[in-house]
Amino acid sequence: MPILPSTENSLLVRTSFVDDESWADVLSVVMTENEDGFRAYVEVIDDPTWSEADCEQVRYAALATGEQAAVLFIVDNAALEPDYPVLVVDLLDLEHEPFRCIASELWGVDNNLNIANMDWEEFADMAQSDGIFRGFA
Repeated sequence: MPILPSTENSLLVRTSFVDDESWADVLSVVMTENEDGFRAYVEVIDDPTWSEADCEQVRYAALATGEQAAVLFIVDNAALEPDYPVLVVDLLDLEHEPFRCIASELWGVDNNLNIANMDWEEFADMAQSDGIFRGFA
């Protein structure tokens, strides 16, 4: 696996290269400010050498960079489905199981976990029975 960049922003790593249109849509949703002016601050990794990499491979590579954000986002095959449920991976506590978050709510996970305003459990525990966090409302 290639080396991921060291950055203060969360990494958004593309591991599925089956649908370029859906990938572009995911990026558009993630990078667009919501009605309150918030958006996710991510470093986009769009490199085919990450094709089909699993969660643990990406997590390990992110941890090897030294400086990293608290959270990692992976756009795999499942994340290209409606609402774009991106895989969310904790980089601070390896015991935490990943969960999914729809792209339009990724800003809240990114912003709050990276400044330690909220805890992992506050998001993971609000994921619905399908394992997807869709917001607090």
